[in-house]
Amino acid sequence: MSRIEKLTTEQEARFGEFVERWTAIGLCTDPADRPRAEDAIREAYRLGGRDAPERIVWCGSPLGQALTRAIVQQHGDSVGASVGDSVGASVGASVWASVGDSVWDSVGASVWDSVGASVGASVGASVWDSVRASVWDSVWASVGDSVGASVGASVWASVGDSVGASVGASVWASVWDSGYGQHDADWLAFYAFFREAVELGKQTDRLLGLSEIAESAGWWLPHERICWVTERHNICSLDDLQRVHSETGPAVAYPDGWSIYAWHGTRVPAQVIERPDSLTPPQILGEENAEVRRVMMERFSFDRLVRESNAERLQQDDYGILWRLPVPDDEPLVMVELENATVEPDGSTRRYLLRVPPDMDSALNAVAWTFDMKPNEYVLAAAS
Repeated sequence: MSRIEKLTTEQEARFGEFVERWTAIGLCTDPADRPRAEDAIREAYRLGGRDAPERIVWCGSPLGQALTRAIVQQHGDSVGASVGDSVGASVGASVWASVGDSVWDSVGASVWDSVGASVGASVGASVWDSVRASVWDSVWASVGDSVGASVGASVWASVGDSVGASVGASVWASVWDSGYGQHDADWLAFYAFFREAVELGKQTDRLLGLSEIAESAGWWLPHERICWVTERHNICSLDDLQRVHSETGPAVAYPDGWSIYAWHGTRVPAQVIERPDSLTPPQILGEENAEVRRVMMERFSFDRLVRESNAERLQQDDYGILWRLPVPDDEPLVMVELENATVEPDGSTRRYLLRVPPDMDSALNAVAWTFDMKPNEYVLAAAS
């Protein structure tokens, strides 16, 4: 067939269809379709030039999958050898590369770029950049310094002392060796468009197994004799900007209980989301990760943090009190304390604090800033 240099109007009109369908695949929280996924794994092996695995083992999460492989591989020849070497390169990466070359040879650069920007990037913004990235980072974090809190002491204890020394490296390797199932939705959507809308069926046939896995399961980890595969997440919550986020519980969670907590894309400990009142000023100010610390401050409330910390009274005048709290490796927290002009039913007046820019040097300037006024304008307005 001749090289396709331009998409038709009808083909371009289908961009939204593929974005919607494959974003839904990437974020799906339905239980895995296990029979379909297992058939798809065997097909992916076949299309990758490999014999089907002797066993397909289901795991409850990507972390469970990684830990399971690490434990099996550490048990020596009697068990480890029965797994065989990783075959991710031939089953996944080389298939992807060969399909890419074939499609590239069939379309012009403008067509390739147009589909990538309109389909692949749009799906990737929701799935790859947000959910997959959070899961990827969290698998590693769960076997790092905070393993006790992230995985649970009982899980880590089950790994055993003999495994513990090398399990971290094995888990990290499994992240690289994995196929990402539904989280491969962005690039699979790209090729699905060429297959269905541009009718490049022959060029994309080798991706059929990988596409079926994405539509039916979560991450998968192919070896010569065994393939691990995970359930889909059963919770996947995003904010309006398509960042992982939940104000009440896990933003992403799996059937085995492994969860990821996040606030507008920043991964945080469960305490920050579920028990923010239990945070303490020393804990917040001692947090080394600046992004996590900012979320802690927001969840705890800036007002309460200033009131319960050793904040410095910078200045006081007839308009309020200016407070300043140093924050390690970040700009200071500066707030102006005001008295509510409205009297409460019991005759008292409520005092409250408002956050202002860190360069404020007087309560008057700070209060005027909150009204988007110059200090002299505010003085005149307050006197009238």
